Amino acid sequence: MSKKLILIWSFVFVGLVVRAGHPDMSKIRDLFAVAATDEEACNELYKLTSSYSLQNFPVYYAYNAAAEMTQANHTYWPNEKLSLFNAGKERLEEAVTKQPNTVEIRFIRYCVQQGCPFFLDYDDNLDEDKKFILGNLSKSGWSETYQKEVKEFLNS
Repeated sequence: MSKKLILIWSFVFVGLVVRAGHPDMSKIRDLFAVAATDEEACNELYKLTSSYSLQNFPVYYAYNAAAEMTQANHTYWPNEKLSLFNAGKERLEEAVTKQPNTVEIRFIRYCVQQGCPFFLDYDDNLDEDKKFILGNLSKSGWSETYQKEVKEFLNS
């Protein structure tokens, strides 16, 4: 076999291995959808996304930040609740700052802000994010079915 062919197969193999190692986005989204009320789902979401960095996998990183924030729902101690929420919030805002045009990251923030208790005062970007998401659904890379679900959720 020529060196060129071996090199091509190496890239294909490495690409398959790298992709095979990432959690399925539909599973991540399903866990995120129930994480606020399902502690096991929240913990699974956190674990599945914990090894991803903002630089290399910003969407997984944003889901991990949201999972960290959501863990506050499943904790009894007020100081721990606030600590989890604030740490995740800081990371999620960092993801939005670094990736402001990523529709999924803006949707994650929208969902978190929409579900936050008013006393946490974390709802400043709801209108801005909703407008951005609706205006960029076609650029999201999401399936038509998921785009429809997101649109229905935003307009409910």
